[in-house]
Amino acid sequence: MISSGLKQLRKLLMLIVTVSLFFTGTPVRAGGFASETRENQRVDTDPFSLINEVNLLRAANGLPAYSINPILMLTAQQHAQYISAAGVSHTGAGGTTPYQRGLAAGYPLAGNLTLGGFFSENITAGVNKSVQDAVKEWQGDSPHLTTMLSPNLQEIGAGVVIVGDYVYYVIDCAQPTSSGKSQIYTPAPGVTSSAGATTGTSGPVVVRTIIPNTPEVDGKVYHIVKPGETLWLIAISYGVKIVDIRRLNNLAEAQSIFPTDKLLIKQVDPPTRLPNTPTATLKPTLTATPLPTINPSPMPTLVPEAPVSSNSSMLILGLIVVAAFVLAAVFMRAGRKVE
Repeated sequence: MISSGLKQLRKLLMLIVTVSLFFTGTPVRAGGFASETRENQRVDTDPFSLINEVNLLRAANGLPAYSINPILMLTAQQHAQYISAAGVSHTGAGGTTPYQRGLAAGYPLAGNLTLGGFFSENITAGVNKSVQDAVKEWQGDSPHLTTMLSPNLQEIGAGVVIVGDYVYYVIDCAQPTSSGKSQIYTPAPGVTSSAGATTGTSGPVVVRTIIPNTPEVDGKVYHIVKPGETLWLIAISYGVKIVDIRRLNNLAEAQSIFPTDKLLIKQVDPPTRLPNTPTATLKPTLTATPLPTINPSPMPTLVPEAPVSSNSSMLILGLIVVAAFVLAAVFMRAGRKVE
């Protein structure tokens, strides 16, 4: 009975331990088990989610949705791949502009082609940036917002490239010709043709990255424009908006920037300088420490013992032998008397 009871008790303990491990190993919140963390939640980074987000914005502003065009999907994806390697810029391979890339791909672009036609492009990039983040960022200034909310544009294409945790986004929006056929367009000498080949000088240098400058003494951050740098690249490098750079430098919305231009990027709090307080230098003082006096203890005087001579030893041995004989004789005599 006792053995059976112990077995039952052991099974009960094992059951309790198993149940406790199950509940402590699963995160719990009030009302049930915890949902997955933000890091584990799905973040939309695909081209069609980007187009859907743009069309949601258009619907919220009473505009019809953009139609997806396969040629614009191609040009947007190709440019996304290009800027992922060459740096964020609207200038493409060979110095091409957005509308020139559309014409080169065979898009039937409407409008005056010498002025770029009805074509507009938005680009952005960032660490773990979602399509929602991209569209929200593009609403921060008029040119990018117009690309998404233009009443004249009708079609859209999107491209996305992910390199590690860095996401590159491109949307190309345009209006096609009413006939659906491409216009006959002959570019001027030195301008990239619709086939994508230059007939004269090559395009501008594409700058991949910009190293931001540090604030000056008054807290102002300036940047000297170098060849190939765009206002967009400067803005994302310093973490500011294009509209803010234009406002600080009194630039019109369509005004361009040029190499050697000195732009005020932002104003930050100047660094706090601590007053110079003289510090006394302390010289070390050497103090002589007296050494303790050691008094030697007197050594005891050893008195040598008198040596024992060999004659004395022989005398003692003789006495012992004699005494032994005497005692033996006494015992013999006593024994005879008894008889």
